[in-house]
Amino acid sequence: MKNIFHRSILTIFSTIFFTINTAISAQANFTFDEVEIDQNQVVAMAMPPSDLNGYSSYKLIILEQRSNERPCWSESEAGLYPILVEPLLLNFNFSGICGRATDSNGYSIRVDGNDLSVSHRLILQNVGGEIKLFGISLTGDKKLIGRSRGLSNGMMKIFLEPGWQFTKRSYQGKVLGHFYFSYDSFAAKQAEIEQRISEIEAQIPDSLEFYDNTNSAIAEGS
Repeated sequence: MKNIFHRSILTIFSTIFFTINTAISAQANFTFDEVEIDQNQVVAMAMPPSDLNGYSSYKLIILEQRSNERPCWSESEAGLYPILVEPLLLNFNFSGICGRATDSNGYSIRVDGNDLSVSHRLILQNVGGEIKLFGISLTGDKKLIGRSRGLSNGMMKIFLEPGWQFTKRSYQGKVLGHFYFSYDSFAAKQAEIEQRISEIEAQIPDSLEFYDNTNSAIAEGS
């Protein structure tokens, strides 16, 4: 009886061990990559509750221009915030011309090469007179990803924060339709340094002349 019980325990643990290893192996073999895309060919926008049936909060939508056959959206005058987006793709059959993502099946977050689609969700919130796009973890931690730079009743363009960009999910070299809000901490720090250098250079007067001691000494000795 003892041997039978012992063999049963071993069988159970072996089954558990095999199941865990199979799951880990499957997960390891099912790793998504990302590819860069033209940032000018993609737009994220916040759709207000007034345009949604049964929704009480803003909805995040991404549009992509896949071909130049017809424009997929138009934007209001640049410099006047918030910039309103009109989705022109609703007026024609946009198959092969435009791409669209309207929920978590079509977009997620990726940080430093790590896919956070399981641990984080995207949410739009009205904060301080503008719509902000956050990535929220299961523990409630927030990452600011973008903002509308103003408030309006229309569909507002979301401007990504420094370090964030649009990329697309890929698997074994094949580009998928899924969008990433992708963050590269190294690129973000580099951009921050470059911005700081530009700010310092902007403070230097154009008429400032530097005194050249070497040339001065040569002139005096001649």
